[in-house]
Amino acid sequence: MIGKVAAACAALLVLAPHAAQAQGMGSPQAGAALRDADYPGVIRLTIDARDVSRAILRGTMVLPVAGPGPMTIYFPRWVPGHHAPSGPIARIAGLTLRAGGAEIGWKRDPVMMHAIHVDVPEGADTIELGFQYLSPTDPKMGRIEVSPEMIDLQWTSLAPYPAGYPSRRMTVQASVRLPDGWQFATALTTDGVADGVIRFKPVDYETLVDSPILAGRYAARYKLDESNAPVGLAVFADRPELLAAAPAQIEAHRRLVDQSLKLFGSRHYDHYDFLLGLTGRIGSLGAEHSRSSENFTVPDYFTDWAGTAPSRELLPHEFVHSWNGKFRRGADLLTPTLDTPMQNSLLWVYEGLTRYLGAVLSVRSGLHSVQEGLDNVALSAATMQNRTGRQWRPLIDTTNHSIYAEGAQPWPNWQRGSDYYLEGQLIWLDVDTRIRALSGGKRSLDDFVRAFFSIDDGSYRPVPYVFDDVVAGLNAVAPWDWARYFHDRVDKVAPDAPLDGLARGGYRLVYGDTPTAFFRSGEAQRGVTDLSWSIGLTADKGGTITDVVWDGPAFAAELTIGTQILAVDGRSYDPGRLVQAVAACKGRADPLTLTVRRADAVRDVRVACAMGLRYPRLERDSSAPARLDAIFAPR
Repeated sequence: MIGKVAAACAALLVLAPHAAQAQGMGSPQAGAALRDADYPGVIRLTIDARDVSRAILRGTMVLPVAGPGPMTIYFPRWVPGHHAPSGPIARIAGLTLRAGGAEIGWKRDPVMMHAIHVDVPEGADTIELGFQYLSPTDPKMGRIEVSPEMIDLQWTSLAPYPAGYPSRRMTVQASVRLPDGWQFATALTTDGVADGVIRFKPVDYETLVDSPILAGRYAARYKLDESNAPVGLAVFADRPELLAAAPAQIEAHRRLVDQSLKLFGSRHYDHYDFLLGLTGRIGSLGAEHSRSSENFTVPDYFTDWAGTAPSRELLPHEFVHSWNGKFRRGADLLTPTLDTPMQNSLLWVYEGLTRYLGAVLSVRSGLHSVQEGLDNVALSAATMQNRTGRQWRPLIDTTNHSIYAEGAQPWPNWQRGSDYYLEGQLIWLDVDTRIRALSGGKRSLDDFVRAFFSIDDGSYRPVPYVFDDVVAGLNAVAPWDWARYFHDRVDKVAPDAPLDGLARGGYRLVYGDTPTAFFRSGEAQRGVTDLSWSIGLTADKGGTITDVVWDGPAFAAELTIGTQILAVDGRSYDPGRLVQAVAACKGRADPLTLTVRRADAVRDVRVACAMGLRYPRLERDSSAPARLDAIFAPR
């Protein structure tokens, strides 16, 4: 299967060294085919990451060249795992190119903004690029990646490359200089340290950009699996006291590795590192890689274990991606270079199945209790049941969301976003319980997962899959019309959420006037009061509305995201006061009065609230076997 993909990739058209001329030599344009050859020589890339106060990273690349003439150089555009052309080219500044000690000109391609064109002079055997990466210093600019205590160093932001060669056919020797006394963790292998510069062993470009570095002042390390393919947990924090992990907490992470290996029956890494940042300064993130993952979450992940349950699904999700998303992924996501457009048609497998398995492994490992697992599923089900955009937009179209979406949406409940995560989770719960029902309890989705992902044990070279492969794999476990099932659930408009898996699993979605502890923790982490199922809005601590349910009570009152609630029934806004007012409203004909401000206009609005408080939870349905309990049971 790898060979077939390589042949297909070789036929793709990309910008290549002879596709365009540099300054004064005509108008650049794409055209030449990708070479099926190794790039000559070793590319050397050095990043100086010491300027943490200003969040400026300085890069130098020495690029071997075969001879004079026009050449095209790319900065990454299509970043694996982002499902979008998200390469931050606008943050690259101070770009200079030199050959033989003399500066040479460059010109940006007029169509492909991530590409520059140069004319390599006679006699040059290398060209040297110098640049700065200006990392955001305010969340309004983008995700914060650098703080005085920590750096999330992503090569996809820092590693230009010559056009015309597949990523795995270019060899790069990378080095980095960190602030004095800092520690670091990465899947790359260190080759030495000299004069404060950490040098890594040469790897192909594909491996480099798949191997970020987490570095910081305060760190702790734990061994989770000491086999021949070891797994480690590298924890970095804003303050040293945040690193205080109880033995039972680390043991749950060890069980995560154990339960994952029992599920998949293979390893697709030679070693694996969880890079865990506990921080309120660096932006939150979960990013998958073959031999590591970036996990940035709440500072009190360990120190407030009871209050941070929602954050503990992060590491299971990203670990599952080592198998589903990295080793095996949809064929239209497996591209030869980072300038080749990706397509997302199978994200409901890539992300949806991963969301499902991550939630299951959270419980099997003990990172979540069974009750927390049930509450997690309840929240996913209620969110999708309340997604009004299902009336017009099929799930398959949401897989395109990341490619074209820009900024926050005014009506996310109606527009839909990356619903392939949560709705995908519900679809795969349906699949799992259906397999169990069809086989009389003898088989489950575990059997499909093991067969589908355990091939080529030890290899981390990607193996693609297509829709028919997924269907064939399921039919091998439990024959049924899976193709029609997925077409109905994924490709067609479906006003009702796929909740059959809940019913078949022995549970029903219900609503009560008291939130679960899991729900309350999620509210606290997001800093909001979530009344989506009550009056159809969510508001932050200051009363600013952050979400409105289309056609819900708040929508009918003409409230919008960004509107600020100033008062509740004539009394100044307070999150608790709003909750109390909605609770007191249950069964009452009179609506709730909110005083709101949008821009400089202040007005009173009346919001229907007769349903009172409504929070989702699961209730046991004894008419069906408790299959969900069996799914959560550790192996």
